[in-house]
Amino acid sequence: MKRLKRVLPLIQEKKQTKRIKEMKYITVLDYESGRVHQYDMKNSGYVRNKDAERFLVEETPHRLGNIEWMIHKNPQVITN
Repeated sequence: MKRLKRVLPLIQEKKQTKRIKEMKYITVLDYESGRVHQYDMKNSGYVRNKDAERFLVEETPHRLGNIEWMIHKNPQVITN
């Protein structure tokens, strides 16, 4: 049981990392500028969810307190 408790978080992190690697785009709703921005992360080196937040802080002009964001696979924007 103790071993399972140690291994389970590692398995969950590996699954999350795999899922995030498939997600290559970040769409940002910026309340400060009133605009929607989309960033391609394919070649950025950021692979986990917390890396996506780090990407936003280090590579974009947005402030985390003024945005909503999501990470996703498809770059297409649906407007209807």
